[in-house]
Amino acid sequence: MICGTRGSSILWAIRATAVFFLLLVDPASMAVARPLAEVQASGSLRVAVYWDFPPFVEGSRQNPRGLDVDLAAAIAKRLGVKVEYMVLTAGGDVDADLRNAIWRGPVVGGGVADLMLHVPVDPMLASRNDKVVIFAPYYTERVAVVTDPEQTGGDTLLDAFGNRKVAVEGDSFSDSYLMGAFGGQLRENVVHLLSIDEAVAALQRGEVAGVMAQRSEIEGALKEHHGKYRIVSMPTPGLLISSWKPGMAVKEDAQDLADALGPIVDTMIRDGSLAALFAKYGLTYTPPHA
Repeated sequence: MICGTRGSSILWAIRATAVFFLLLVDPASMAVARPLAEVQASGSLRVAVYWDFPPFVEGSRQNPRGLDVDLAAAIAKRLGVKVEYMVLTAGGDVDADLRNAIWRGPVVGGGVADLMLHVPVDPMLASRNDKVVIFAPYYTERVAVVTDPEQTGGDTLLDAFGNRKVAVEGDSFSDSYLMGAFGGQLRENVVHLLSIDEAVAALQRGEVAGVMAQRSEIEGALKEHHGKYRIVSMPTPGLLISSWKPGMAVKEDAQDLADALGPIVDTMIRDGSLAALFAKYGLTYTPPHA
């Protein structure tokens, strides 16, 4: 799910223009988001997660896997219920995703989830979406660049990419930024690819000297090959936001559900459960309040 972050309010990368939902439960049972008592009475928590967003969600739509999938299961378990997944493809912005996943449902039909993950905890986003409650940031995400030291040596990033290729996911925040940053000096050296996995694969083949994206996406794509490459923060003059805090959302009349889930997330941060979950996927964990 700048997605990558997902949402214009935090410059989230636009992943797709169409909204697609796969309900892994009976659609007729998913008409409305529910408050805490109804969730507990049903014995299950319906969680919306972004599709095609490795390492957070990948695999088949029928059997999603990834960090957010595991997180949803862990939260439901601590709440004392089972988990059901709604897998959605990101729309044009987070506002649309909140509308379709939490409080209205998609135009093409189908229900909504009780909880949505990977929602930016951002005051401007919250102020525009008064039908939802945004809460419980669970980590800090950052814009980063991974470079191949064998190609870039001791060059600064500006010097390195002024003379060498840098890959980005097409139609992403990183794509838009590098095409216009530094007076357009890097424009001719930006390589547009379909995914972060493809961009990192091009780096590993030596076709590009670096990749700009969300740090979590870079680390997830590198997997066990971190040691060969250097991951650093990208100088981003003119950019208001280079880091953000993904959190969660429920419908505004399910405040009691947010009140129950918030302490669960806080406990998972304090007891190391979230750090362990990130480590499972090869990611560096930065707490939301660091």
